[in-house]
Amino acid sequence: MEPFLDALKKRVLIGDGAYGTLFSRRGLSSPGLVSPLLNLAKPGFVKAIHEEYLRAGSEVLETNTFGASRPVLEAAGAGDKAREVWRAGARIAREAAAQKAYVLGSIAPLGRAGLKLTPDQRQAAYAEQVQGLVEGGIDAVLFETFSDLEDLQLAIIAANQAAPDTPVVAQMAFSIAGTTTSGVSPESMIEGLKELRVSMLGANCGGGESAAIEVVRRMADHTDKPLSVFPNRGLADFDETGRPVYIEGADYFAKSARRLADLGANLIGGCCGTGPEEIRKLKGLLAGRRPSVRHKAVSSSSGRRQAAVPPGPRVQKTLAADFARGGVVIAEVDPPRGIDATEQMAGARLLMEAGIDAITIADNALSVMRMGNLALAQLFMAEFKARIVLHVACRDRSLLGTQSHLLAAYALGVSNVLAVTGDPIATQAHQGSSGVFDMSSTKLIELISRINRGEFTAESDGELRTNFYIGAAFNSATRSLENESKRLMRKQQAGAGFVMTQPVFSVESARAVAAAIAPLNMPVALGIMPLVSERNAEFLHNEVPGIQIPEAIRGRMAGKSGKKGRAEGLAIARELMEQVADSVAGFYLITPMDRYEMIAELTTFARSLRVKARA
Repeated sequence: MEPFLDALKKRVLIGDGAYGTLFSRRGLSSPGLVSPLLNLAKPGFVKAIHEEYLRAGSEVLETNTFGASRPVLEAAGAGDKAREVWRAGARIAREAAAQKAYVLGSIAPLGRAGLKLTPDQRQAAYAEQVQGLVEGGIDAVLFETFSDLEDLQLAIIAANQAAPDTPVVAQMAFSIAGTTTSGVSPESMIEGLKELRVSMLGANCGGGESAAIEVVRRMADHTDKPLSVFPNRGLADFDETGRPVYIEGADYFAKSARRLADLGANLIGGCCGTGPEEIRKLKGLLAGRRPSVRHKAVSSSSGRRQAAVPPGPRVQKTLAADFARGGVVIAEVDPPRGIDATEQMAGARLLMEAGIDAITIADNALSVMRMGNLALAQLFMAEFKARIVLHVACRDRSLLGTQSHLLAAYALGVSNVLAVTGDPIATQAHQGSSGVFDMSSTKLIELISRINRGEFTAESDGELRTNFYIGAAFNSATRSLENESKRLMRKQQAGAGFVMTQPVFSVESARAVAAAIAPLNMPVALGIMPLVSERNAEFLHNEVPGIQIPEAIRGRMAGKSGKKGRAEGLAIARELMEQVADSVAGFYLITPMDRYEMIAELTTFARSLRVKARA
C-alpha cells in the first residue's frame, strides 16, 4: 500500500465506526470495564470487529486503545499491562487490515485520570502510549475526542518527540454550539496547533452530523491540511437502563457524510452510535471519490455591543389568570452562547411588540453551555417588563444549588417556572462534565411546592413566601401517551399547575396529546415550532431526541429553503394552530434558528384566533 498521507491526496478514505457501541451490542461492555483490556482477554473478538468494518468498506481502522493510557489502566488495576495492551491493539488491527487498510493508533485524553498530573507527567503518559502503538505497527497516531487545547498540544509534542517519523492526526470534539466543552473553536484549534508537526486535523464525537458539517466548513476555510471527521450518529437519547440510544438511520448518516466530502474532508468515518451498516452506506456513496478542491477564505467576525445588566423588578403576576382566560401565547428565546445578548434583546422586543404573554427561557438546552437563563430573564424583565417562564433543569445543579437558584429567581421577580429533567450529556465530547440529577422533574416540582409552603424559609424572611406557578413538561413524541399521562398526573399531584408540551407537527398528534391531558383538567400550552427548510426538518427528525416529524410534513418541506422554506413552515404551523386552538389553553411557540420574525407572525395569528373565539 502507498503511504497513508499520499493516499489522502488521491481519494476520500473511508474510516471505521464506533467500537464501544459494538462491544455494548455484543454484550462485552459493562460499568468499570476498560474496553482495550479485551485486546488481551479476547483478541479474536476484537479482530473480528475490525474485520467486520473492513468488509463493510473501511479503508482505515482504529486500534482498540481509546482510553487506555497508563493512568486510566492503573485506576482500573491494570497499569502493569499497559504496554502489552497498546502493542496488542496495534498488532490485532494490523493483522485484520491484511494490507487492505491503514491502521491509526487511537489515543484519548487522560480525562479525570490526568487531573493530578503535572504537564510533564501528562506528556510522558502520552509519549509512552505512542511508543507502544508504534511498536505494534501503526501507520499514524490518532489523538481523538480532545476538548482542551493545551492537553492536545502536550499530546502532539509527545508524539513528535517519541515518534518523529509517524504522521499525527489531531481531532477535537465540537458540540452543536461550534466549540469544545472548554470553549475551543475550530479556528482557535488550527491557530493553536500551527507551530506543531500535525499531518491532519479534524473532529469526532461531539454534536452529530450537522455540527460536524459546520466544523468542517470552518476548518476548510482556515487550513490547507487534510481533514478527518468521525461524527456521532446524531444526538443520543437514553433507554431505561441508562444506555445511549441513537435515533437516526444509516441513510441520513451517509448523506451527511457526502456533504462532508463536498466541503473537503479527506477521511470520513463514524463515532458513537455508528456500526458496520453506517460504514457500508457511507462506502456506497463515497467509493472512489476524489478530495474536493478547497478555496481558502478566512472570514472575520465583528464585535457587537454587550447589553448592560439592569436591576431586577418586583415579583411578577403568575400566568394562572391568563391560562384561565385562554389563548395564552408563550414564546421561547434561548440564551446566547456567550455574554453578548444583543440579538436576544432585539428578538424579545419584536415578540413583545407582537403581543406575547410571556417569554420562556431554556436551561442550557441540548446540554450546550449558554448564558445562565436567569441572567437573560433579568435583562428582559428590566427592559420590557416581560413576564418570564423560567426553565429549571435537574441536570446541572445539586439539590442545594437548585434551591438557591429558585430563591434567586423569585427575588429577581420570576414567578413562573417550568420544571424539566434536562437534556442528557450524552457523548465523550463532554468529558469533565456530568449530569447531576439529584432529582427527577417530579421531585423538582415537589421541591418547588415545598418552597412555596415556606418549608425552607429563613427566620429573617418572617411570613414571606414564594408563589411560583409551576409548569410541567409533556413529551408529545413519546411512544405511549398513556404512560406519559400517568407521569403528568404524578407531576400534578406534586404541585404542577400547567403544562407545556414538546413541539407537535400534525393535527392528529396535537389532538391526541390534548386528549391525553384532558382528564387531568390542566391548562396546556401546545408546543409549536415552525420549520424553516427541508434540511431543518430532516435534522430535527433524525438527530434531535424527542422530536418526530411526520413523513407528510417532511414531504411538504422537501426541496424548500430560504423564503420558500420559511413560508411553508409558517403555513404548516398556522394550519395546525387553527385546527387545535379550541382544544388547548394556548401555544408555546419555539423559535427556530433565531427566526424571531416567524414567531412574531405566529403570535399575531394566535391573537386573531383568540379574537375569533370570543366573537
